[in-house]
This record gives sequence, structure tokens and C-alpha cells, in this order.
Amino acid sequence: MSHKEFIQQAIELAYENTKIKKGRPFGALIVKDGKIVAKEVNDVLETHDPTAHAELQAIRKACRTLGTSDLSDCELYAR
Repeated sequence: MSHKEFIQQAIELAYENTKIKKGRPFGALIVKDGKIVAKEVNDVLETHDPTAHAELQAIRKACRTLGTSDLSDCELYAR
């Protein structure tokens, strides 16, 4: 997939978050070697957690999925 396709997925994720969870319009993807390893949305309103931004949620999930705290070989796409 291209950079444009990944950012489009983040935009679609953000839009869906406003429809399904009635949350804020933010979505984030983390990609490694051309594959999505994490996909998350803003959950601040739902969880009452001011740190539950889409980007942070995706970083947390990617770290768990990959078993590392070093994501320097990954790309973050957010909207």
C-alpha cells in the first residue's frame, strides 16, 4: 500500500469513530514493513482518559503486538 492509502485508512477510521462511538474524529495507524500492526481511534470521551488519543493508543497497541518499545522502524499515520 502507498502512503496515500494508509492516510486514507486513518481518515476513514476517524470518520467511523464519530459515527460508531460518537467520539472525536481522530484515527491512527502504525505500519511496519508495509503492514498495519496497530489501528486505533481517539477514546478520550469514552474512557474519560485524557491520554487516550488515537496516536497514543496506536503506539501502545503496536508495542504490545510487536513485543518492543522501539518503533523506530515503523511509520505513524494519523488524522
